[in-house]
Amino acid sequence: MLGRKAPMGADQSTDLTQPLVGRDEVARFTNVGALLLRTVIVVCCIMFVLRSLSFTPAIIIAIVPAIATVAAFNRIANSYGYSLANSIATVFDLVLISATVFVTGGIHSEAFLLYWLEIVVYSLNVGLVSCVIMGIGAAGLYLSATYVSWANVGDAGRIFAYRAGVLVLSGCGVGLLAKAYRTYLSVAKAEHQKTEKRDHWDRILARITREVNSGLDPQATLESIVDVGLDVLEAEAGMIAILDKQGRYVAKACRNLPPGLCGSSLEQGQGAVGLAIEERRTIAISDYQHYDRALTEIKEKGITSTLAAPVIMGSEVIGGLSFGTTRPETSYTEEECEFLEILARQLSVIIGNVRLLEEARRRADYLSTINEISGSFASVLEPEALFEKIYREVRRVIPMEAFFVATYHPQKREIELAFLIDDGKRCPPTRFKLDDGPTSKVIMTGKPFVVHVEARNDVEGARWLGHNPDPTRSGIIVPMRVGPHVVGAMSTQSYQPNAYGPEEIELLTTIAASAAIALENARLYQTARELSLTDDLTDLGNYRFFCNALEREIERAKRSGSPLSLVMMDSDSLKYVNDRYGHAIGDMHLIHLAEMMRAVSRKSDTLARYAGDEFMIILPNTRKEDAGVVAERLRGRVENSPLSVDGSPVVTTVSIGVASFPEDGSTVDELVNAVDTALYKAKRQGKNRVVYT
Repeated sequence: MLGRKAPMGADQSTDLTQPLVGRDEVARFTNVGALLLRTVIVVCCIMFVLRSLSFTPAIIIAIVPAIATVAAFNRIANSYGYSLANSIATVFDLVLISATVFVTGGIHSEAFLLYWLEIVVYSLNVGLVSCVIMGIGAAGLYLSATYVSWANVGDAGRIFAYRAGVLVLSGCGVGLLAKAYRTYLSVAKAEHQKTEKRDHWDRILARITREVNSGLDPQATLESIVDVGLDVLEAEAGMIAILDKQGRYVAKACRNLPPGLCGSSLEQGQGAVGLAIEERRTIAISDYQHYDRALTEIKEKGITSTLAAPVIMGSEVIGGLSFGTTRPETSYTEEECEFLEILARQLSVIIGNVRLLEEARRRADYLSTINEISGSFASVLEPEALFEKIYREVRRVIPMEAFFVATYHPQKREIELAFLIDDGKRCPPTRFKLDDGPTSKVIMTGKPFVVHVEARNDVEGARWLGHNPDPTRSGIIVPMRVGPHVVGAMSTQSYQPNAYGPEEIELLTTIAASAAIALENARLYQTARELSLTDDLTDLGNYRFFCNALEREIERAKRSGSPLSLVMMDSDSLKYVNDRYGHAIGDMHLIHLAEMMRAVSRKSDTLARYAGDEFMIILPNTRKEDAGVVAERLRGRVENSPLSVDGSPVVTTVSIGVASFPEDGSTVDELVNAVDTALYKAKRQGKNRVVYT
């Protein structure tokens, strides 16, 4: 056996399998009526006998022995059963009535009416046939009690025939009334039982409703419903299966079933609950052990009979519930099927309310998350920092193992994977032309793309990048929009199949919209910042840019202990070019100098126009001697690369000063003063030369 559950509570202790208005209660009611009538019979017999003896007693003299006699019969009923006591009392009454008739005048005695009263008493506990027999028996006893007196009465036969006929007909009539009475009692009892059951069900369902309204955990509510079904249906095992987001029916609440069954998915048509879901109706299986689609785990528990019903909300079957018993050859009544259907309807309401509540909470969390994420994006203006921020926020709300942000460059029709993470590791950025791959399709159409793959060639035109040689199994790619324009794409991917659904698509699309605006703001900020730190003529950094850069490099050199050098260049020919050829050619001369600086510099060097015709080069990790070599190369290139004016070469020269950190200065001002002093010396020594501090 599977074992019975513990009692649910005081209000659930009623056993609905027992009659709510039992036979004992009906017998008690009829017994009381019979006792009262028998008391009347005994009293009347005593009164008739005493009156025939010309004695007029007080009524109390007749009642006391009558009550004593009836009490004796009641004592017998309590000790040996009402049926035996009723038989003895009936015989006693008939003998007493017959004796009274005999003593009080025989055929002329009015006591014969007590036979009719005895027939009524007798009918309270017997059927139609017994009442007819009782009427005939009473007529026979009446004959024996009056026969002696017939000799003195001329029409005694006629009187007897009339009265005997009345008794027999009374037996038939009272029997019919008794039958109708018993039928009425049976119907009333059934209705009372049904009403009591309904009341009990209402109390159970009201309690479940209160539990839901009080905020009881949904899982606890499901388990409470299973307990209710076990109690009402007298079942040993129960289960509720609910439709999940993936479209599977999953066993959510189980009682007295194998642990592995709860939490597993059930196929439609398998088991009683699967069949109820498939056919959308209540199913009763009386021989579960030989049911061809029975669940093995339930058969092994010895379940012999099951009852199951679908849980329907609107037109959708959202689950099912079933109960089983180990009692052999158990058949379920219509009322039990009706109760299960009521429980299923209540469950559908509960699940609907839970879904609405979960949806409301999800939307609230969704809006709160979007608001929080959008706010966090707005505070980041550096593109790289923004990419990191986007990745962290998306990872917080959507499960993933791979992620990328792609930007679109319409002038070149190129897509740049500016930020790519795979298995928690950053991958180098990469560019590719707009093609027929999924990312290109998202950018061209502006519509999300959902990926579900088994192998690399499952998605046409896809590029598989990252550290893991295996392709991701699930992915979402959504467009990044700024107004009507798609400026890029964002993707979350997982190595688990079917990892994403409509909720994740909606969430990522909304995040991508906020991220696109933040990315555009960062781009505009970078552009404005570059403009504020860039010299308009030469496209080199300006004075402010130079000071910030030199301060950063000095701090880096202090931390790392690496050398740092500064080169300052000044044109020897700007005044001559301006005076001879005009300021436009002078500007060309300055642009030419900037190009020469770029030609001799490394990517790690910082170039700036300091003021007028003065230029600076910051050389990290460079000693003074090496900086001097660079300065000499620059001087020679300027001298040997004359400026072309109207097809004629114009030879120009520069003077250069060189200073180094920390020997010539440890601050921006000290280092600038040192290199400026060296440049001044170069000017005084004849120009077109390099001078160290």
